[in-house]
Amino acid sequence: MGLAYVSAGEAGVSHAALGARPRKAPRACEDPRIGALLDHVRSYYQALNTGDPDRVAEHFTADATHYYTRLGPHEGAQAIAQNTKLAVEQIDGQWHFENGIDDGEQAVIEWSMTWRDPQSGERRLDRGTEWFRFEDGKIAEVRAYHHSGPKNRSGNLLGFDHSGRGHTTL
Repeated sequence: MGLAYVSAGEAGVSHAALGARPRKAPRACEDPRIGALLDHVRSYYQALNTGDPDRVAEHFTADATHYYTRLGPHEGAQAIAQNTKLAVEQIDGQWHFENGIDDGEQAVIEWSMTWRDPQSGERRLDRGTEWFRFEDGKIAEVRAYHHSGPKNRSGNLLGFDHSGRGHTTL
């Protein structure tokens, strides 16, 4: 199975500045699906930064679910999109696609998010990874992993059936 990836270096950001080493170029892939999912995720990230719920929602199936490690899931394209609007408007949230791979059926990325603490006004940065499952060319599920704070030391995705999906559990 072929893989495609994109790095921050393609966006003009030096790998050294990110604390990463440059990667070798991927081998050519004959499968036209490879890379298309990352293009869709990149477009989704561009839409996120506008805070426009319609632009965000168009990237999802109507019944999509977005799981998190820090709060319960958002269910439905419109709920996911409205959450984005609030983050842009209330905490100046901006998302950055750092790196990603796809196999033509699913994609995974590393991301960064800048935001402003609503109490102190201090700029903050979160980093994480997201796994995307697609149906008919649209995002059907996002599993977003980032830090595990005091409310969720395990880092489990709240509301996600880890055991049912065959994931490691305690």
